[in-house]
Amino acid sequence: MKKHPVASIIIVCILIVTVGASIAYYNTKSFGFDEDAVIFKQEEDGITVFDYKIYYDDVEYIYNETKAYTPDYTYTLGPHIVDDLSFLQI
Repeated sequence: MKKHPVASIIIVCILIVTVGASIAYYNTKSFGFDEDAVIFKQEEDGITVFDYKIYYDDVEYIYNETKAYTPDYTYTLGPHIVDDLSFLQI
């Protein structure tokens, strides 16, 4: 029986929306009177995505501020399956 491909559908939808937004952004910026369109550019002090500048110092500050709120360990309710390897004679 085939499982529901929910994760695959979500990934494909996100990919389609991202490609569509990139094409629309590039066409709008390149045919207008604005400067050259920058979809993605990596620089020494940060990255530029759709003309929005993201500085590495800001990302590091946000990471250090939110590090106290993230858990150190992860827990799961799934089964822990351990095979009986006693027949290997180790």
